[in-house]
Amino acid sequence: MQTRTLLRILNLTLTLLLVTGCSKEAKKAPLLREADNYFRAGDYDKARVTYLNVIRLDPQNALAFERIGAIWQEDAAPIRAAAFLTKATELDPKNVQNRVRLARCYVTIGRLDQAQKEILKVLEQAPDNGEALVTLTEAAKSKEEIEVAEQALQKFPNKNDVSFHLASANLFFNSGNPAAASNALQQALAADPKSFEAHMAMGNLYLLQKDQKNAAAEFKKAAELAPVRSMERLKYAAFESAVGDVEEVRKIATEMTRQAPDYPPGWTLLAEVAFKAKKYDEALSLLLLAKGDTKKAIEVLERLDHTYPDSPMIKYELAGAYFKNNNIAQATVALDQAVSINPNYTDAVLLLGQINLATGHGEKVIEPLNRLLQRQPDLKSAALLLAAAYNSGDRFDDAVAVLENEAKLAPNDAQLQIALGLLYSQAKRNDEARKAFEKAAQLAPDNLSPVDQLVDLDVLEKHFDAARQRIRRQFEKAPDSPAAHYFEGKILAAEGKWDAAQAELHKALQLDPSFVAACDLLVQSYLATNKVPQAITELQEQLAKTPNAQAMLTLALLYERTGNFPQARDAYEKLLALNPNFVLALNNLAYLYTEHLNDLDKAYELARKARDVQPQDPAVADTLGWIFYKRGDYQQALSLLQESAEKAPDNPEIQFHLGMTAYMMGQTDIAKVAFKKAATTAKDFPSKDESKRRLAMLETGTGVSPELSIAQLEAMTKEQPNDPVSQVRLGEAYEKQGSAEKAATAFEQALKINPRLVAPVTKLAQLNAGPLH
Repeated sequence: MQTRTLLRILNLTLTLLLVTGCSKEAKKAPLLREADNYFRAGDYDKARVTYLNVIRLDPQNALAFERIGAIWQEDAAPIRAAAFLTKATELDPKNVQNRVRLARCYVTIGRLDQAQKEILKVLEQAPDNGEALVTLTEAAKSKEEIEVAEQALQKFPNKNDVSFHLASANLFFNSGNPAAASNALQQALAADPKSFEAHMAMGNLYLLQKDQKNAAAEFKKAAELAPVRSMERLKYAAFESAVGDVEEVRKIATEMTRQAPDYPPGWTLLAEVAFKAKKYDEALSLLLLAKGDTKKAIEVLERLDHTYPDSPMIKYELAGAYFKNNNIAQATVALDQAVSINPNYTDAVLLLGQINLATGHGEKVIEPLNRLLQRQPDLKSAALLLAAAYNSGDRFDDAVAVLENEAKLAPNDAQLQIALGLLYSQAKRNDEARKAFEKAAQLAPDNLSPVDQLVDLDVLEKHFDAARQRIRRQFEKAPDSPAAHYFEGKILAAEGKWDAAQAELHKALQLDPSFVAACDLLVQSYLATNKVPQAITELQEQLAKTPNAQAMLTLALLYERTGNFPQARDAYEKLLALNPNFVLALNNLAYLYTEHLNDLDKAYELARKARDVQPQDPAVADTLGWIFYKRGDYQQALSLLQESAEKAPDNPEIQFHLGMTAYMMGQTDIAKVAFKKAATTAKDFPSKDESKRRLAMLETGTGVSPELSIAQLEAMTKEQPNDPVSQVRLGEAYEKQGSAEKAATAFEQALKINPRLVAPVTKLAQLNAGPLH
């Protein structure tokens, strides 16, 4: 790449030297000829630079704008292309080819209304322009747009032209009539057997019909007939990549880069092959996460993104590099941009959906996934993700509707039945859940997940005998398998027969030491019988054999429960080494540093990262808010804790934290409400007595309880010197007694605790203007 850049610079320098001293017109003519020669030869890098020099000399040169726009369009950069083609159209409004190119850019970036507007102008000037007619029908999605396109189709003069049949097929397809679309495409191919557009459309139709063999043949034919810089070749490569034919993708990409070495999509395809094969040394170094050097890959991809800012493929690869580097925020931005440029970019839509859902933004997932499923109704990954997004927003019926529709399209897919069953279980619709799990078990007899769920339903309804019969049937051929002992242990645990359950679970682990579910259940049984040391030993043994995030988290929680905070810290740090973005671990470790390890800076760093990863989590907002409280930054603390308390109104610990923050800010009404919720909860938590004490302090002198005497307040401020409310109350009592100097001292003490308190400032001003004047 450095050599090519140097040649560009030399070429530009020589060009500028050659034209020095000539008139503008004299300079322009040879430059234009030179640019045209480069363009016709396919040397687009040099053509682009030279046409830009033409524009510097002649800003009204329509041809230069047109050619640069065409180059950007060929390089799969529709946004940049549209800017130049728009200017070319302004300068030469009768150039129909310009308008068609511009319309195709608009279609690519999803601005269908603009595309239709441009094409209708073309058809006014050239009613027989077949490319314009096809583009118009591609942009027709709504009922009104389809009607406009149908009218244009009827007016098209050449009913035997391949364009007429392609346009007809588009309208039939957009109207939901694939049979008629197929017939129209057959006519298109009869009219022109070498039409790569017709072969590509036929391939799309076969793919919709799940006929991969014929789809592959049509895509390959389209790619062979199409120019090297074409969507047909890219789509064929995408198809072969999807079906796992890496060598065919490599062959396509290699041929692209050989014929057009300055064509970015060709290099991107090579990079994709290398990513999948992990053959980093064979791929273009500029697009690889070279042997784990994510930082270098990001630098390179950012440079490419700057050069080609409207390439969704580069943005997607950049997002993947950011994601691998645990930079979720930047990954989200890059994916947003990729989807904005190409709303039909399936991989980008799915990855963005996964990130948004994981970070608590399920509402952002719904619209793009609905659009994706309209185009690809049998895309299971999108359906599962959409159902999860609906479920995260408590839209249970919508989530079920998505999965039921997908299950109709794929009636033999056990995963969809399991997902449906889990949804029904969550809604306590156990009969429907049971039917879904039973169907999944029939479809996938070796999959133990639906069996596990059915056993859970049996024990939930206390049908222990039915659960045992189910297990005996399932493991009739292997009664001594680890899974058989695990399920027997689960049933015994549900019956409260802990010793027998532990014996069965030990057998399961003897047969399969890596059986994580059996280990988890054994640990739960130890905790249920208050055998915490045994639970810790079991987890330590399990982790020595197999590192496991869930086991590590449980061990960390048990260390906390037993007051072994340094070991809890070590366990959380090991967990974060496995998964640096594990929000629960980040949050718990931050709280550990806040409450027990006395390191607020470290606590803030961890809580801030947790907040960045999952900004909607009330527990994370609570931890970060409490850290701000401990730092004395009550204003920032209040904002976070109010957000947290609103999302988790039944959590007494969060209410206590909010109450304390409002209390320290002198916002007694907010504090009173929060302390009341915390103090009156049925749950026990460490700060319950403190909540009652603070609430009682706020309620003194309000009719709920009598005012405290000066002696009581003096004793209270001595015992709690950092309590601003008791200091203010003491100052007010001194003021009533006429002891202005003592009152001022108390108010000054309150301000030392929190300089932003309004009440003592006001009181001191009144005292200084009155008795102390």
